Amino acid sequence: MNKKLIKLLSFCLLCMICFTSCERYPLRTLLGIPDRIDSWPDIWYIYDDEINTKGSLEPFKWEASTGCAEWEMADLRFDCTDNPKVGRKCIRLTWLGNSNDPASTYFGFGLQSREQLGGKINLETSGYTKMKFWVRGTLYANCSFEISIPGTSASKTFSASEIKPYWEQHEIKIDGVGEIEFDLGMSLISSGITNGGTVYIDDIKFVKEED
Repeated sequence: MNKKLIKLLSFCLLCMICFTSCERYPLRTLLGIPDRIDSWPDIWYIYDDEINTKGSLEPFKWEASTGCAEWEMADLRFDCTDNPKVGRKCIRLTWLGNSNDPASTYFGFGLQSREQLGGKINLETSGYTKMKFWVRGTLYANCSFEISIPGTSASKTFSASEIKPYWEQHEIKIDGVGEIEFDLGMSLISSGITNGGTVYIDDIKFVKEED
């Protein structure tokens, strides 16, 4: 293969990469260049088939000693392919509930903005005003679902009747949120004996002021 043809093919490949690059998958991501922890794109996709917290890719699991059910009572997947809303995968959180152990009142996890606990990220200069996400699922009576930025007032709780079997988009206002240790936390919580349930979450993102 001559050099001119090689150069032409290389140029065409570069054009394809640039053409397919967009805000969701910027060129630096396609090339494997890590994003800075303090850089703020117009939309920060926390989950879009992959975890994009700029920190640890492993979820922080709530401690069982604080009333959280043991992990044997639950299942958490970030690669669920059961009817995702966007892309090929979604998050599935299943909790068997506390029908046999009333002391275990909730089950949940958090996505970290730092690889080690205690590290924080400051959102004050980010410009983000909302966290938007899609949810569907089925919960038993006395069980609710909460998604939040732990340590702040930015949260939303859904009762069993508010979780639908079809996808619905929701949002949380995050104006005024300063330093956070977790990008978000998600929990299934009970106020009494329950069988728990399953929720699916997809397309989680921080967005700036919208027109």
